Amino acid sequence: MLPRYLTRFDPDYIRGVARQIPYQRLQGGLFPGIEVWMRRDDLLDPLVSGNKAYKLLYNIQRMRDQGLDTIITCGGAWSNHIHATAAAGQRFGFKTLGIIRGHRPARFSATLRDAERFGMELYFVSRAHYKKRAAGDFLASLDLQTRRGHFIPEGGANMEGLMGLRMLGEVINESSPVDFDQVWLACGTGVSLAGLQAGLGTAKVVGIPVLKAESGIRKEVSTWLADARCRRTPEVLNGYHCGGYARQTVELTDFQQHFERVTRIPLEPVYTAKLAYALSKEIDAGNLAPHCRILLLHTGGLQGRRGLCLG
Repeated sequence: MLPRYLTRFDPDYIRGVARQIPYQRLQGGLFPGIEVWMRRDDLLDPLVSGNKAYKLLYNIQRMRDQGLDTIITCGGAWSNHIHATAAAGQRFGFKTLGIIRGHRPARFSATLRDAERFGMELYFVSRAHYKKRAAGDFLASLDLQTRRGHFIPEGGANMEGLMGLRMLGEVINESSPVDFDQVWLACGTGVSLAGLQAGLGTAKVVGIPVLKAESGIRKEVSTWLADARCRRTPEVLNGYHCGGYARQTVELTDFQQHFERVTRIPLEPVYTAKLAYALSKEIDAGNLAPHCRILLLHTGGLQGRRGLCLG
């Protein structure tokens, strides 16, 4: 299963490609007593992969509909969203500007080197200023309000991002090889979780926060689902952030290495490794019904492995 390169970025085309993404059953005794599959959205594209692609889809469409020529967004030095946005801009012919948390470093991360190589203009701001990114005057405070750009919040967390994940939920309903009892997703904000739940409808969705923000994510999910007019609420599990965003434990690293040896599927350590680890721990705790069928979503972002020396 080799990554493909997306050649267009419109809803009909992306929906068609999404229907072809493989579902891989996970064998080898990793998850005893239940049936576990992984949907390989890391194979959607090697650069614009997983939920990043789905969250960009309708944002790019809105930019074009408004006659704009630039996507403006923000993130950290290892942001998968920054990386995917820059790659999409280079391939599909629009400008990108990334507002990066922290002062300009003497040495760029591999992510930022790629983003600059893809043509993204990097705009560094202090961490104190970056905290104001949700304010309505954020771009004006950086003197960027005159740029002909569509602004996407950090991580693609807006209604267009939700629409993309809702489409993914619909595709899963259409293409699943079996009927799943639960669909699991790692999350840093609530928009992917809410969008997936809106698209899947009555299926149970479980979110695994990868940072110490479980209560905040629950509130975000409720707000997004109200906006999407979806009455079904996903479950958010506590305690699997392993110390915080991008933090690791020896147990998590050991689990990831074992998972990759058994399945031959590479995981992204900030998100998908914690997702699979959480499922393993929930099975150990006896919190899942015997023989239930679980789908894990591989949300891509494998470029982030470089930040933790995982190749």
